Amino acid sequence: MTFQLEEATIAEINAAFDAGLTSRQLVQLYLNRIAAYEDGGTKLNSITTVNPQALDIAEALDIERRLQGPRSPLHGIPILLKDNIDTFDLPTSNGSVILQNALPPDDAFITKALRDAGAIILGKAAMGEFAGGSYNTIDGQTLNPYSFKRNTGGSSSGSGAAVAANLTVLAIGTDTSTSVRGPASFNGIVGLRPTTGLISRDGIAPKNLTFDTAGPMARTVTDMALLLNVIAGVDPADPLTLDSQGKIPADYTDFLVQGSLQGARIGVVRDFFGGNPEIDALAEAAIDKLEELGAVIIDPVNFPADYLNFYVRNGGTNIRRIADYRFKEDWEAYLATFTDPSIPKTVAEFINIYETVVNSSALPVENSVLDLLRRSLTTSTSDPAYINLIDNLLPEATRIQLALFDAFNLDAMVFPYQSNFASPIRNPVYSVSDPTFQPYPGIPSPATIAGYASVGFPGIVVPMGFGSAGLPTAISFFGKPYDEGKLISYAYDYEQATLLRSPSPLTPPLPGETITVPEPSFVLGLGTLALASFRLKRKRSD
Repeated sequence: MTFQLEEATIAEINAAFDAGLTSRQLVQLYLNRIAAYEDGGTKLNSITTVNPQALDIAEALDIERRLQGPRSPLHGIPILLKDNIDTFDLPTSNGSVILQNALPPDDAFITKALRDAGAIILGKAAMGEFAGGSYNTIDGQTLNPYSFKRNTGGSSSGSGAAVAANLTVLAIGTDTSTSVRGPASFNGIVGLRPTTGLISRDGIAPKNLTFDTAGPMARTVTDMALLLNVIAGVDPADPLTLDSQGKIPADYTDFLVQGSLQGARIGVVRDFFGGNPEIDALAEAAIDKLEELGAVIIDPVNFPADYLNFYVRNGGTNIRRIADYRFKEDWEAYLATFTDPSIPKTVAEFINIYETVVNSSALPVENSVLDLLRRSLTTSTSDPAYINLIDNLLPEATRIQLALFDAFNLDAMVFPYQSNFASPIRNPVYSVSDPTFQPYPGIPSPATIAGYASVGFPGIVVPMGFGSAGLPTAISFFGKPYDEGKLISYAYDYEQATLLRSPSPLTPPLPGETITVPEPSFVLGLGTLALASFRLKRKRSD
């Protein structure tokens, strides 16, 4: 068979494996692209660390496949992890040069789950420092594969850009308010923020544990669902996942059914239109397509004015600031898991190193990072404002959102996820002007309606086309807690009817990426098998 790397799906890769392609060959093809677009002239700055054992791990998994068959559909599939997800064999930097060599004691829960499924941790994706923005003091600025002058969205910037640029098959990001769906939208891929607690946060550096969740990122809804199958699950080390008991389907791919939108009641949230006429036009076309596919369109659906004014327009920044009163406590608890005495264990130490060492380097820290760290020294979870937020304000936001679903008897809500296309890059060392950028009046952020709720409502974004400047954007399906399967079914139905995902012309295929795959013929020796067993060893303290 002929195998083409660009935009290759998990199903296509597994078909190539069956025909004789090896995982080692596949990994080498992705390493070639990383060398060209990360270490070459382009330098997307989307990957902080490449796993030096990736080829050896792939070879061992190839041998296991021949002897025993694949462990799962992800067997031999490369994946990038956002660099706040622990890996026992690779540093977890959280985007900070101070933690550039910080080696965690073991894998995060989801890292172990991926290794157990046979996935290959190809490396760690770049991220906004301390999970903010798309710039950090290790790599600098992550560039958008569709325009090197534009942002990628934050803070899972590297995960979004690397998947879009075909540097990996899959990636995982984390989403506190928008950090999976934002980069997915700006980079023209699929991203899911699940219900908080569907995926364990154990072994993931905290941003704000009131809202934090990991989320799968892929080029197709199908591949995203296959990844979610592996990482969703109950974990006693994260008590919040206990609420997911009995609510996680056996297989999210069961929801990949064309015709799922037939009869579905979909509410159009008009509060999030009006930011950009091109995006509005693409969203209107998407809604027309949903109706053509049989959805019952409820239009308009608007959030109560009091909710928008308090939680979104005026209260958003203040709510996040109050929620961050827990930052110092959570972050220092995470730092305590590192045994290396050279790693700072307090926020105060980080501030001192940033101010005295890092800020005199070529890649200084952003003021927003220092502001977060400094504020955390003067706040705590015993503050009455924090207690009121957790006990009253966030549960009320949850109640209002659920009431809106009930009032219109909705299966899901839809809206354009971003009010504008990716903006020109601005940070301490890299700022550009882009005359094609047209600023439009700001509108309420859709990210807020999921983030500012005590249960973290799920939302999925799927490509809905490109603007005149060649930049992608996305439609968002937003649902009630634990409705991930339903959202996946709607996103899949829409995706298959439109197929609006396109690769970037700025990161084209390299020579040799389209190959003819022969049927396999192998003879294994005991020495090779022993080597494979050695290479597949994994570490996780239970």
